Amino acid sequence: MARPKKCRWVKMEPGATFFKPQGVPLAGLEQAVITVDEMEAMRLSDYLGLSQEEVAKQMQVSRPTVTRMLARAHRTVADALAHGKAIRIEGGDYRLVGQFLECRFCGHREAALTAEGAAPQTCSKCHSQNFGQLFLDKTHK
Repeated sequence: MARPKKCRWVKMEPGATFFKPQGVPLAGLEQAVITVDEMEAMRLSDYLGLSQEEVAKQMQVSRPTVTRMLARAHRTVADALAHGKAIRIEGGDYRLVGQFLECRFCGHREAALTAEGAAPQTCSKCHSQNFGQLFLDKTHK
């Protein structure tokens, strides 16, 4: 029996979900699909330059899992570029990191950053320092 797939932590969903060759209608193109979690692994590794170990830590998965996700995403993107396919970003098993903190004492939620750009140190409702990052489940299969 296979081990259950571990949900990946994703900081942001992509702003655009389709990329296609210029001048060709999307309806006439074959599509290659990468998942949101594969896109996040590419963003962290290829765009931000993090090591696979750092990517694994941020996404809360093992380093070998990151290696497999990057290999699948790179292969899919290369196929799309080589064969003129559209790239669609959708699905995957992931949990979206919210922009809010939740007080573990009273349950109050507030923005993860203050107007000055700093993280709040205490809950504005009960003054506890026991904050946790709030996650929004966006699990897709």
